[in-house]
Amino acid sequence: MIYEIAGLKLEMFPKYGRLMHQSESYRSSGVPVMTVKPDPYDEARVVMDRPSESEREYICCSAAFCRGIIPYGRFFLHASAVVYEGEAYLFSGPSGTGKSTHTELWRERFPQSYILNDDKPVIWPEEDRITAWGTPFAGKTNLQVNRGVPLKGICFLKQGDENRIWPVTEDTALALLLNNTYRPKSNDGMNRLLDMMEQIVTRINIYEMTCTRGMEAAELAYQVMKGKRF
Repeated sequence: MIYEIAGLKLEMFPKYGRLMHQSESYRSSGVPVMTVKPDPYDEARVVMDRPSESEREYICCSAAFCRGIIPYGRFFLHASAVVYEGEAYLFSGPSGTGKSTHTELWRERFPQSYILNDDKPVIWPEEDRITAWGTPFAGKTNLQVNRGVPLKGICFLKQGDENRIWPVTEDTALALLLNNTYRPKSNDGMNRLLDMMEQIVTRINIYEMTCTRGMEAAELAYQVMKGKRF
């Protein structure tokens, strides 16, 4: 079957319910440029803690997709992406730092906002724009939309007991991006990824933030990342 994900035509042959359901809105036609299928190494790695065949397929195809898109000028970020006023804001960080909790606050504070992807949005830097894209691979919540949206900013969350947000240097931003995506094993792949990230850190504002679970955290993040306040 042919799908189009983040502007890429690809072949994928889901057998089980979760991937079939999540990828339905990405169905397309045409000539694929890549094939997404489970890798035996990934299958062996997840078999012990993911007993469901459906879950294993979903995780392994997600990994294959994330590796496969780098030669095509795109990479994923482990993040929750929220869209408001036609722009995407990505919140990243290690598991447990509250990415989904924070973007849920945006949905409450800004009723017209929505989740583009709650786990693995794709970033596509082009010459004239940088966009964030929904993918079928959306973590535990399954929240995702098949859409590309201009990327406004990226924020890396840290645990803390106060709401505070600050811009980071390009070097720090690069390190944070690398720590929250797939890093290719080959030199060519890594160079391609670093080239893309160079475009991101020089063209997109990137922040770190400590935040509470209160609504004021979403308001502060929006005001600063939108450029209305610092």
